[in-house]
Amino acid sequence: MSSIYKWIRFFAYMLEILSFSIVEQIPNLIPSVNNVKPIILLPIAIMIALFEGQKVGLVFGFIVGLFIDIGATGTIGFNAAAMTCLGFLVGNTAQKIIKFNLITSIAFVIAFTTAFYILHFVFKFLLQGYSDVVYTFLNHYIIGMLYTVAISPFVYFFNKALAVNIKDREQ
Repeated sequence: MSSIYKWIRFFAYMLEILSFSIVEQIPNLIPSVNNVKPIILLPIAIMIALFEGQKVGLVFGFIVGLFIDIGATGTIGFNAAAMTCLGFLVGNTAQKIIKFNLITSIAFVIAFTTAFYILHFVFKFLLQGYSDVVYTFLNHYIIGMLYTVAISPFVYFFNKALAVNIKDREQ
């Protein structure tokens, strides 16, 4: 019986990812700061990995990366690979090191969102040879990172309610 609840939880995660992916793509629905919007799917992937562990974090990290790639660029590549690694690392660290709550979850979001944005900046902007590197980093990447971190408490409470309520029925 417990495997049914596990599949229900995974189905709920997929609905969440699909719903927020659609929300991110609707023009002018999410207010922008300096023409920068948050990546809502990033804290969702981190929270799923925190609640579920490394294997599920890896799979859902890849799925979230695909959605980010398709929504942002239309091609599959960097984000799928980065989010897969991120999901595995978060899930592995969560299982072995921490007892997670709101504060540690937000700390994870801050750390891994920063890492994701820096990797994105290095591979997609800096190594491409674009000019105005400092301006772009300060006015787009830092703002996007802070905006994404600012919405993460809402994502935490949403996913905690989802994961805990369904996991309680599992046992």
